[in-house]
Amino acid sequence: MPKDLSRNGEREGTRKLLLGGSVIAAVVFVGLFAWFAVPQLLGTTDYLGRPSTGADKGTAATTVGTSVPTQREAESAVAKNDPAGTEDRSGGRARNIKQSSQPVSLTQEQRDKLRAIFSSAGGPKIDRPNFEMMIGTSVPRQTELADLPPEATQVLNGYWGSQYIIAGKDLVVVDQNSRRVAAIIAGVR
Repeated sequence: MPKDLSRNGEREGTRKLLLGGSVIAAVVFVGLFAWFAVPQLLGTTDYLGRPSTGADKGTAATTVGTSVPTQREAESAVAKNDPAGTEDRSGGRARNIKQSSQPVSLTQEQRDKLRAIFSSAGGPKIDRPNFEMMIGTSVPRQTELADLPPEATQVLNGYWGSQYIIAGKDLVVVDQNSRRVAAIIAGVR
């Protein structure tokens, strides 16, 4: 360090050092803002730099952790039409439930009836399920379920004796014998 600097020279050096530090701090701040906020504002990622998956970002995540929804709406023909089927050691029923997945076809009237049924039902509700919301996925034993109301089975034309849980805004019908997701009906709550 030079010893013969004048008082003004020292002040000028300090001023330049502080100005340079402020510029570097501003650049870092803008860079962090761009990294975290711009993709969210533009809708190009689901979160933190992960590329967009094309899933519906307007709904709550329906899988464990920070994943995006994997199945928006679907039902299993096997679970719907064969409620008395039993699970065997080979997992045949669970496999059949998963393989018979098909889109849900409900009229607006049926959807309105389901909303009315579950708005007054006091069954279990969770914001984020602790299982993956896909047809055929196993529902953990610690997840509380309730019996599907008879009115709902009539509207759905099946799933007699099945159980359910409301996950976010979606109705999740669970097969009573295999404890597998049998149907996902969106927008019930």
